Amino acid sequence: MPKHGVLAALVIATSVAAQWSAALSLPLSAGAYTAPGGVSRSGLRFWVDSAETAAIRQNPRLQFWFDKSGEARHLSSVPFGVLPYATAVSFRQQVLFEDGAMAIGSSIPLNALTAFFVIRGGLDTGYHPLLGRIDRATGLIVDTKRLRSMSAGGSVLSGVFGSINSSGILMIRMNVAATDYVSLNGGTEYSFNYNTTESATHVGAIYSSSGTRLLRASISEVLIWDRALSAAERTSVLRALGAKWGVTVP
Repeated sequence: MPKHGVLAALVIATSVAAQWSAALSLPLSAGAYTAPGGVSRSGLRFWVDSAETAAIRQNPRLQFWFDKSGEARHLSSVPFGVLPYATAVSFRQQVLFEDGAMAIGSSIPLNALTAFFVIRGGLDTGYHPLLGRIDRATGLIVDTKRLRSMSAGGSVLSGVFGSINSSGILMIRMNVAATDYVSLNGGTEYSFNYNTTESATHVGAIYSSSGTRLLRASISEVLIWDRALSAAERTSVLRALGAKWGVTVP
């Protein structure tokens, strides 16, 4: 190849790489990380972790959050609300949402999943969107110590599971044509029945009758499998996350 061709290719490659942090230019793949508690990565479809600071791009607020699952569901900034930012509280990393949201690179089906959210809300009252759509009222919301599940405007609430005004691990189990469950820090599981064929497109946002609702809370880590984890697997994940983020679990 002529020298000018090599130079042009180098410029293009450098320009593309400049969109990422230096660490993200490394060949990361689905097998690059071990899931918490040594649980199988089979079915792991989404995993963001604020402790992986090299996987977060700020300029000066959050522009990009790398998905560790290998599914390329990377989070990116949205042109509305307040951009979140990564910070540390008591030496533990988190991404703080102040009426903000991020778009998911590829939508996440809501009809069958086992999800873990390490979150902290400033207040228990209010509406805290976790996963949702901004074009219609579909998704999962923490609503005054309960989980609200919405599908095209229809709403189901679980029982009161507890306070999120300190760091907690919210576990949500959605099962096709079966009972769904939510619990906090490995405590009592509250049941509900949520049927949908919809998928979530955003973290921290959902559409409502009053317009797009945005998240006011911090997120430290999120893992979502598209399969039902066994009781032993759920316990392993909870204990690993609890030890990592300073949350007391059984």
